[in-house]
Amino acid sequence: MERGDTENFETILKEGWIEKRSRFIKEWRRRWLVLTPKYLFSFKQQQGYRDNPTERIRLQDCSTVKSAEEETKKDFSFRIDTRDRVFYFSALDPNDKEAWIGSIGRAMVRPTVMRSKSEEDALNG
Repeated sequence: MERGDTENFETILKEGWIEKRSRFIKEWRRRWLVLTPKYLFSFKQQQGYRDNPTERIRLQDCSTVKSAEEETKKDFSFRIDTRDRVFYFSALDPNDKEAWIGSIGRAMVRPTVMRSKSEEDALNG
């Protein structure tokens, strides 16, 4: 991870077990997912996870988060699209799926919606 990424764990918006489809083999693997204001991380285990993510998705690079059950043929699945890749996840149940989609979606738009007073002043000249 890049220097300073550990500070992203000061604010955890959502975390929990989920399945993530592997990039090349397309196998579903159990992962601990952690959503912060800037990143979505996945880890092999829940405890002591902060040092070694299996995935780090920068939310600023995400364009869409939406249901993917028809594509994956897997219950409670959803996808996150970036310019370079599509990530597939499967939640535990329908409520968990909707909670992840909502939380990730809100985190994706937050940086452009929430601005400091100095940023607003700079934009408004």
